[in-house]
Amino acid sequence: MTLKELYVRSFKNVVRKIAGGAYDGFLIGELSAMSKFKVGDRVKILPGAAIHFVGVEGTIYGVQPHAGGITTMDRHVVVFERREKRYFYSRELQHIEKVK
Repeated sequence: MTLKELYVRSFKNVVRKIAGGAYDGFLIGELSAMSKFKVGDRVKILPGAAIHFVGVEGTIYGVQPHAGGITTMDRHVVVFERREKRYFYSRELQHIEKVK
């Protein structure tokens, strides 16, 4: 059994105990091996903890997947127009559609 599988099994068992056995396999967050953003994607910063960056557009420079596979907890390095780099969680980012 991999470390990720062990983590997921432990997480589900804790949730089942808290929910009194009424856990259906889905909870806040998404268990996945892939981030929803990749290097080179254009993104816009959403309201959250990064107040000074809300609405600012940037490019994904790097991705650090969450050790437990929860994609909403993946950290992304975003580089801005002035080459400034900052870290954001997936939930703080929104894809910018490419104009054709």
